[in-house]
Amino acid sequence: MENISMYENFHKSVVGFPNGLAVYYQGKRISFRKLDKLINRTADILVNVLHIKAGDIVLLAQPNIPEVLIIFYALNKIGAITNFVHPFTPFNQIKSIMRKNHVKIAFLFEQRIAKEVDKYRDIVDKIYVTRIEDFLPTFKKISYHLFMNTAIRRKLGKWRGSFKGFNYFYQLKPTGKKVETYHGDNAKTSILLHSGSTTGDPKTICLSNNNFNSLSDHSFEFLSCKPEFIRGKGMLSVLPSFHGFGLCMTMHVPLSNKCACLLMPKFTVDELIKVMNKAPVTCMCGVPTMYEKMLESDKFCKNKHLKDLHVAFCGGDTLPPSLKQKFDQTMKEHGSYCQMFEGYGLTEAIAVNCVNTYEHHKDGSIGYPMSGSTFKIVDEEGNELPRGQIGEIILKSPAVMVGYYNDKAATEACIRDGFLYTGDLGYMDEDGFLYFSQRKKRVVKVSGVGVFPTEVERLVESISGVSSCCAIQIPDDKLQHALKVFVVAKYFDEEGMRNQIIETCRKYLIRWSVPKEIEFRKELPLTMLGKVDFRALQEEEDKIRGITHEK
Repeated sequence: MENISMYENFHKSVVGFPNGLAVYYQGKRISFRKLDKLINRTADILVNVLHIKAGDIVLLAQPNIPEVLIIFYALNKIGAITNFVHPFTPFNQIKSIMRKNHVKIAFLFEQRIAKEVDKYRDIVDKIYVTRIEDFLPTFKKISYHLFMNTAIRRKLGKWRGSFKGFNYFYQLKPTGKKVETYHGDNAKTSILLHSGSTTGDPKTICLSNNNFNSLSDHSFEFLSCKPEFIRGKGMLSVLPSFHGFGLCMTMHVPLSNKCACLLMPKFTVDELIKVMNKAPVTCMCGVPTMYEKMLESDKFCKNKHLKDLHVAFCGGDTLPPSLKQKFDQTMKEHGSYCQMFEGYGLTEAIAVNCVNTYEHHKDGSIGYPMSGSTFKIVDEEGNELPRGQIGEIILKSPAVMVGYYNDKAATEACIRDGFLYTGDLGYMDEDGFLYFSQRKKRVVKVSGVGVFPTEVERLVESISGVSSCCAIQIPDDKLQHALKVFVVAKYFDEEGMRNQIIETCRKYLIRWSVPKEIEFRKELPLTMLGKVDFRALQEEEDKIRGITHEK
């Protein structure tokens, strides 16, 4: 692996394929040469106007719009650290993250700002705002500005004229001074992502240029193709940038390999079909709920461009065997050889470390280790277990994180002797394929987004009158999973308390973390150590719903 930054890896595509398609967004086509000019223009603004320097932390909370790539690579070019956050994170969380992570400035999304505009005025000197329409084609831009963003205008003023004090990204002007590419230690932190850690407690994960480039350099292995095949093709980018899978696999991997990034800010089957009809959708990555919606649509299943698909990957949650079978069969029936494959990874090791491919695959497995990755299955004492026995999955790879931000103890607890202890349980067969059994850590995947029961419990327990709370996973027709909370209250009006819990969660948590169901109880079951027994509640709920789990 070359000792270069992510920007330098991307820039190889600029040199080798300058006029090729780099970004497709709502009908807008941006070449590698043009994208690089936009990146360098932004680097000029960051350094010479906003006075950002190497090592500074900048928060980036954006949907899948061109700005996320432009700002990200510009920050990487100058050696700054990008702290990715969900674009619709509430103000209180944004402010908390900025304080804890010593964020110098933040690039936030206008639609989120509009929801709590008065609160953001308190930190207005650190906020720069992006808009959905800035890279839309001319007609779409005019239509959006006149007819589609009326709710935003109501919040910010008819023509945003009363939106005083906020700085729009598109209004910032470069100085024209050349900005040199920073050459530092590519094993040091360059990106901060938020995840549930190997124990299920929310943590900030530090990742390096080398971590991201390790996946990019092995991309042709899991894509099962030669470099010349992927050149000029496109990767669907609908998974969010604040997720390691979306940022690395669907953005950095294609762009550093002369392949286009086909941006979708929000997934709908109709929007996907529009992209397929206008851009070269060759590869796609998604979560199970996304693929289920595709297969429910006749328009998708009968689209003539299915034959252009080369491979599809499913991550973020366990892939039901029936879904893979249905997808593969649908592709075959409509003239496409494309198949869906499942892999395994976690944010602490950038998304993909073992994966099924056309060359190596087994039904029911989560894949075969990628080159450079070593997996073991160990017991509670860290002793390696024989093939076929269930234990904790640990791995060693160039993709393993630098560590948890400002948390040496947590880092040392999960990285031992070079191996990352994942907190997931599984086993390995005689041929070296891995099989996932269950999560040892408490993370619930809601529509592929990891949400953390402990975070919800702490927030609910902070409400006056609540003495204890426990959050568990329940099935959901649309999201695959959702949260249910059990609450013990000292005194309350049940309906009033229920509304207060929902309103508090909506205010402080991302929407996937908001409980779908709330049940009040006089007491909750406890373990021998006096802690709330979430496993007992989960088993009880599963039994009521008739849910069984494979051993």
